[in-house]
Amino acid sequence: MHSTRVTFSILAVALAACAPAAGPSDAPNPFLEEEYSDEGKADTAYLNPDGVEVEVDLEADVEGTAYRIWDGPAELGQFALTYLRKRGEVYLESLAEDSTSDQRAEWQINGQWLTAAEAKKLQGVTPKRFRLRGVNAVLLHSAGKEARVGQVLPAKVPVNPFSMMSDAGDTCADPDGHISLSSSVYWYLFNPEKEGCKTAMHEMTVTISKVLPVKATVYPEYDRLLKDKKLTIVVLFGQIGDGEISEWDAGMTVARQMARWLEAAGYKEVTPAPLGRRFTKTLKKSKVVVEFDLYSPKEFSGLGDFGHFANFQKALSEHELVVYDGHSMLGASDFWARPSYPDFYQIFLYGGCLGYEYYVRPILAGKKGWANVDILSSVVEVSASANDFAAPALAKMIASLETTKKASWKTLLGEVRSGVGDSTFGVSGVRDNCWTPSGSRCK
Repeated sequence: MHSTRVTFSILAVALAACAPAAGPSDAPNPFLEEEYSDEGKADTAYLNPDGVEVEVDLEADVEGTAYRIWDGPAELGQFALTYLRKRGEVYLESLAEDSTSDQRAEWQINGQWLTAAEAKKLQGVTPKRFRLRGVNAVLLHSAGKEARVGQVLPAKVPVNPFSMMSDAGDTCADPDGHISLSSSVYWYLFNPEKEGCKTAMHEMTVTISKVLPVKATVYPEYDRLLKDKKLTIVVLFGQIGDGEISEWDAGMTVARQMARWLEAAGYKEVTPAPLGRRFTKTLKKSKVVVEFDLYSPKEFSGLGDFGHFANFQKALSEHELVVYDGHSMLGASDFWARPSYPDFYQIFLYGGCLGYEYYVRPILAGKKGWANVDILSSVVEVSASANDFAAPALAKMIASLETTKKASWKTLLGEVRSGVGDSTFGVSGVRDNCWTPSGSRCK
């Protein structure tokens, strides 16, 4: 995973339990802008001066009961993730799923570094110091501009991450109106600098081991998307409120707004639709058929909607572009790891909070590597809807299909940044994309 991913960190998007509900966009309908234009700015090695992706090594001591100590690296990694994220410049990938891995973490035993699998074979040894190498991270703003191999980024973490509730109570946690404090979510609400915080702390060293390069101009794989002269898109609008799904839930109102936008732009609704609502349009010059399926919260309400998992599977199986606009559930959902993924090239526009940290890895695993997927995701909590982040990018891409100069990822992400207004989203897996307007750059 670490050798082939790049993140162009430049936008911000939608919805999760960590963000306020976002209603319909007040932006103009982007699908009415049928003429493709590009400002002509040259693509640089990295598409956004606000950020860079790196690999880091984490190292620290950890304490805990013998049966839990092996989970310490992943647990402390989550506390470090929150500590750094709240400072607005350094964003680690989530390590929660590594708690069961005997190969990812290494432990220092008698001066030697051993994998957890090797260390567990030793008798009478209580491990304490660990390291995790090759962890992906996004650095924004000054942190990105100053990034260099060997640079250390300290992160304050608890000595014993397992006993935070009993040791500190709520003294080291920020309140959240959506999330009740418990041992399982303490890492997410963690604030060691809160006045009155009472528990033993120390610093984890986060050392940059690699600054990931990017190539000058990269594009979606247009030849693969358009091989059948058809572009299939699904937008999953999740439920934002609680309880029964209301017609005025933000997910419902945003879905209706996108439907109105498509109709105003000349898309025709297909009735009956296979699921949700379907809109199609044949582009005048290229004759490409663009097909939008819109799933409202009633078809799929989010990453805990087991009753409609089959609809989620259908969306992933049948569409080239998959947009998700809903809650992230603090990364606790297995929905992105459960489905069967198709073997054709797809682009995922993930619109839940901390998608980079939580869900890039399971999607990548499902797609069996970066050859068949690009993933747009956020590094922070966000509150804009799919109509602010996905619609501008999709509209720009579709407009460019009528020209010989297709929209690059820089152009697409620039549209998203303009629609949303910050530098917290990026796209992973595009460094080695082959398509260019002048032909494939891959041998």
